Amino acid sequence: MSSAQKTSVIIPTYERADQLRQTLGYLALCTPAPAEILVHIDFGDRNTEYMLKAEFPGVVVLQSLERQGPGGGRNKLYHAATHECLVSLDDDSWPMDETFFSQAQELMESHPEVAVFGCGIQESDGILKEFPAPTPQPEHEETLKPASNFVGCGAILRRSALINTRGYVSLHQAYGMEEADMTLQLIDQGWEIRSADHLQVFHACDRITYHALPGINAAHIRNVALLAWIRYPIWFFPYAFLQLLNRLAFSLKHRRFRGILSGICSILPACWSYRRLRSPVSVKAVREFRELRKQEAAG
Repeated sequence: MSSAQKTSVIIPTYERADQLRQTLGYLALCTPAPAEILVHIDFGDRNTEYMLKAEFPGVVVLQSLERQGPGGGRNKLYHAATHECLVSLDDDSWPMDETFFSQAQELMESHPEVAVFGCGIQESDGILKEFPAPTPQPEHEETLKPASNFVGCGAILRRSALINTRGYVSLHQAYGMEEADMTLQLIDQGWEIRSADHLQVFHACDRITYHALPGINAAHIRNVALLAWIRYPIWFFPYAFLQLLNRLAFSLKHRRFRGILSGICSILPACWSYRRLRSPVSVKAVREFRELRKQEAAG
């Protein structure tokens, strides 16, 4: 039995049937294939449901009539998955190596102390027509450095570690929030997060243009404060305020003026709406999280 037959792919989606179709097409090219692919369709999206039933009947489909956001979708997906090794993708991202899934399974089995491996992400608004030619990579162990975060569009997750957290926050626009929150929870439980840049994932998204949109810019600003409100001990609120100022400075530096005011104004309503989710991690976990970020910034 191939090791990749112990791997589950989880993908949240909403009204992006064409992008999802393309992603599933690339997954079909991988050898060996994953054991199962699970897709969560958000907010009663019928078009995607019909497309999957007609074109990809082997995909396990989960649905929600109420808005869950990508985080809420991933919660349902990892609970429904049947394998320990989970590959988290977006509906517009896919592996760039045909043997990705067997490599992912080998990593998970050989590093039982690691909860998440963050893949190397290549982002573009272009479309790949085939897997790229293999390029020389450093020894895998050299790429497995401690990391302070990962992204949902390309990560290898340990199901048993996620099951014992409070899950992702169910948030419509979770930019800068859901993975950082999960990282804090996992660190608090003694797990490690590492990079796995030799495993490349292509994300068909022009990040610079997309993240400059007013709504996305506003969500990033709001989520800095929301993350702190939900997970930081009260002693770290001054640190969170500095993080918020840094995010505002980033938006100003990159001339992302639209969305700044709405982002600031949405902070208090969001904190009030999610007040019941407040469950701070330990001081030790936040300090470790900060130290990892400093190490990454220093190169």
